[in-house]
Formats: sequence, structure tokens, C-alpha cells
Amino acid sequence: MNAVSLSFQIPFDEGGRVRYPFSSFGTSHPTLDSSLCHIGNLVHEMKTAGLSVYLSGEPIYYAIKPGVPPFALNDGLVGTYTQELLRVMEALASTAETYKVDWLAPISEPDKYFGSDPADEFMQEIRPLFEQFQGKLVWQVAHVDETPGLRFNLSGYDVAGIAALGCDLDGEGGLFDQAIANVVKWAREDQVPEVAHAEFGCIGKAQDIPTALTNLQRWYDATSAFATGLFILDEPSSAPNAQQVVGTWLEDWVLGIAEERGLR
Repeated sequence: MNAVSLSFQIPFDEGGRVRYPFSSFGTSHPTLDSSLCHIGNLVHEMKTAGLSVYLSGEPIYYAIKPGVPPFALNDGLVGTYTQELLRVMEALASTAETYKVDWLAPISEPDKYFGSDPADEFMQEIRPLFEQFQGKLVWQVAHVDETPGLRFNLSGYDVAGIAALGCDLDGEGGLFDQAIANVVKWAREDQVPEVAHAEFGCIGKAQDIPTALTNLQRWYDATSAFATGLFILDEPSSAPNAQQVVGTWLEDWVLGIAEERGLR
């Protein structure tokens, strides 16, 4: 392992407004500044350990409770939230540059959270806010919309990020094969210099490991000749039905790839 992915959670309330104070996963943040300070300290810790850092923004309901489905953004709130995010994006860009983040996705998979058209508009609107950031700016695509003719404008970004998380629930020629092909095509058309698997693996424990291995290998092979990196999803043990890496079939696969690339 030579890199780590960190999530910067950006809380919203029932009106779509960025909301503090906010608590999640054992940490509490009274203000945006305290949240930025916390993530900056984490980045510093990882960099001191010799790791490269991929940082991504993640919308999250501000009052999550165990066992209770969280309030979700709906179409009526997206416009409010994306406008509220402008001040957050400016502050995030400054923090990321201060702590020398290597890769930065302003929002991870914005099309999943905002819908295709609002995400496309938002990612272009915020791009000028990151002009002083010297790391690589990532447009991480969820590609959950199967509408024919779907197209995102990736222009101005340094990396087109792929999220291949179908594990054993997809097959050859399925959604994730199409998503990979589309993102690679869009990146070339929009002159984005790099493509990377920004999120790769399983959401939930694989029930059919041979199918999962076949899928992961196919998705990896589709871009291995030119992709910049591969970030493996390692779900927390507290997550229901978590698919973790260490001590599992997934660790064996990852170590095989690391050896193939001369990282082991």
C-alpha cells in the first residue's frame, strides 16, 4: 500500500443547508473550521507515514442515528445544498493545498448525490475555486444513471475517477463494464490526462467469491495498461455485512496485483 483515501463529510439538514454542529463515527465538529482542522491533521498523519493521500468530499445527513435510515437529499434540496457548498469548496481547496493533498475529489460521486445534470453543472461551477490547488483534481463518477446518451463534462480535471463496486452482483457486459468504458472515453474526449479506479471492490460481503474475483480482475485489466491508481474499498468492521480486506480473499487478490506492479 502506498496511498490512502480519506473522506471529508459535509453535513446537510432537512432544508438542504450545510449544518453544524455535526457528529459522526465518534468525532464531533462544532464548526466547519473544526472539521477542516480535523481532516487536515489526518492528512498530515498519513503524509508523515509516507503515504500519498486521496481526499474526497462526502455529503451526509447531519443527525445520523444508529439503526435509523438517514434523511436523503431530494431534487428539491439539491439546488440549495450545492449553493451552500460553494463556501465549503473554497475552504476545502485551501486546506487541501495547505496540507499537500495529492488527489482531491471535491465531491465523491456527485452524480449519485445530486443527479446527473446538477452534478455536471456543479463540478464545472466549482472548478475555478481549486485553481490554487497544486495536487490533482478528480471528477469521480458514480455512473448510476443508465439513461441512454449519458455524458458528463470532465474538462478541466486532472483525473477521471471510476467507482467499480459491483463485486459479485454484476457480470460481463453489465453496468460497471459500461461505466468503465464510458469514463475512459469521456476522459479522452475531454483531454483529461489520467484515469484511475478511485473506488474499487465490494459494498457488502461477496456471496459468490469466484464471480467477484472474475469481475474485479476484468475491471482491473480494462484499465491496467494506463490507469494511474487503484483504491481498494475496505469497509469498517462496524458496517453491516462488511467486506474487509485483511485476512480475506480480497487481500490475496490485492497482494497479487501489488506483486505484479512491483510494489511488494
